[in-house]
Amino acid sequence: RDVIEWIVHYIFIFALYIGIGLLVGVDRAAIGLFPALFLVSLMLWYPFAYYTHEGYSMGAKEHQAHNYYGKVMFWLTLGLSMHRVHHEHARLAWIEALPFVEEDPRGFFAGLRLGRDIRPEPTA
Repeated sequence: RDVIEWIVHYIFIFALYIGIGLLVGVDRAAIGLFPALFLVSLMLWYPFAYYTHEGYSMGAKEHQAHNYYGKVMFWLTLGLSMHRVHHEHARLAWIEALPFVEEDPRGFFAGLRLGRDIRPEPTA
């Protein structure tokens, strides 16, 4: 069932971009598409893939990743801010992670740096 869903998903993606390419020209579509994809990957994946695994652990799932605090971060990143939840509940869709969002315990306006819920591993 998942494979069928992936196939249908990618058929729609390819149809969309092929349609855009046919409408405006493949060169123009690529020139407009690739910078946007680069910026999205730079602005989203670096902070949310790199920093959510900072201090990565091979131990328990709750130490393998971090979440960012707050619903604002959740909505701005479409759930990427809830990375620990992804490790603990891998089958959840991003919108299903909303009940797991925690507010920053330091308060809404605490500092200028985005807060992450880093849980240090217990030492032996």
